[in-house]
Amino acid sequence: MDRLRILLVSDLHGSSMAFGKLSNAIKFYKADIVVLAGDLTGKALVPIVREDGSFSVTNGVSKYLVNVFGDVKSVNDGELDNVIKRLRARGYYPVVVDKAGYEELASSRERVRDTFIRLMIEALEEDLGKVEARYREAGVKLLLMPGNDDYQEIADYVRRRASDVLIPIDEDVVEVNGYHFLGFGYSTPTPWHTPREVSEEDLRARVEKLIGNVDKSRLGKLILVIHDPPNNTLIDQAYQLDKDFKPVIRGGEVLRTHVGSKSVRALIEEYSPLMGLHGHVHESPGID
Repeated sequence: MDRLRILLVSDLHGSSMAFGKLSNAIKFYKADIVVLAGDLTGKALVPIVREDGSFSVTNGVSKYLVNVFGDVKSVNDGELDNVIKRLRARGYYPVVVDKAGYEELASSRERVRDTFIRLMIEALEEDLGKVEARYREAGVKLLLMPGNDDYQEIADYVRRRASDVLIPIDEDVVEVNGYHFLGFGYSTPTPWHTPREVSEEDLRARVEKLIGNVDKSRLGKLILVIHDPPNNTLIDQAYQLDKDFKPVIRGGEVLRTHVGSKSVRALIEEYSPLMGLHGHVHESPGID
């Protein structure tokens, strides 16, 4: 059985900069396999509105209004590409529209959702395409799955995107170099009611069913890739929030609380896999 050098990455949330780093990471970490453990897409659609669809009298170039969470800026044609690149680097999805297009978006949640998902898939196609090309040259595989923040359409896209390099693992068990990678990208309930959340009971039942596909004699070679971390560990400590979702601060420090899954912890304790690889809680990178 070959040894594997595994690089765990998670929660890139649509950042083109983060995906660029993912593309180059194998060079620095000498990884044989990279595991991308969920939350592939970003969280914000940013309309860029052409002020009148024509030209400014003052400078002879089109003007656009960019509104990022209330911060409104006016940019011209020469600045637009740069603005779009900066937004994509932050994991946002810019869409250029005229005033009528903006009003159409503002009046239709369905239109916003459809546009959002279309831009997510277009961005993923570009970002994953670059990663795939680099990894193919290096002979490295990327095991990936959507997380709780990713819409079901993204999960379907990831499944369709399977190749010799990109290996979807969500709700599946994949054998690589004699090791069994079990993927599960859903999380238990969060305060934000994200697209892919399940109860503790449902999580346990569905993961246990997947574990049943692995011969008992091979559980020592099982690697659980579950987006949700196990409860009461070093890697599940999130900032404690008040009723307005603002961090609770005492003595000048932000309080933390354990938010991981009790079912994930119970599964690890019961089946003793070789390791668990997790994401989800941005504030708690580490090893436990």
